Amino acid sequence: MLTAIEIRSQQFNKSLRGYNEEEVKQYLNRLAQDYEGLYADNAQLRETVQKLEHDLNKYRRMEDTMNNSLILAQQTAEELKSNSRKEAALMLEEAKRKISDIMVVYQEVIKRLNIFNAELKGQISAHLELLEKNFVKVEEMSGFFYDADVKIAMERLESIKVEEL
Repeated sequence: MLTAIEIRSQQFNKSLRGYNEEEVKQYLNRLAQDYEGLYADNAQLRETVQKLEHDLNKYRRMEDTMNNSLILAQQTAEELKSNSRKEAALMLEEAKRKISDIMVVYQEVIKRLNIFNAELKGQISAHLELLEKNFVKVEEMSGFFYDADVKIAMERLESIKVEEL
């Protein structure tokens, strides 16, 4: 690629019917200036492209990092959900087991209470029966002591004195 200095320093051979040297120099100067401008613009654009490529790479790395972070966060969230579900299932199973154990104990208590109540009812029935028999005996004995013959015998006993014997 030609530089502006090379364009300015370019020498042409002279000939009889050659170009106007001043016009050629003016043209070459103008060409060199335009070329310098284009060269400077090109250099600046290359520098801008390099900077933008560098920034683009930096942003791509940041994007990759953010994507990896997002994926990691999603995986962590899924693991947390999974662990929470497992923990909830374990807690539910434990609660079911405890309820089942309590129900067994409750049933055993009811069974024992029914046995106790039946035994107590039997004992109370036996005591009531015994009490009824006692009432009957007391009535029989009361009838005996309040009988007219017993009254007469008691009156005679009182009337007997020790001297008479």
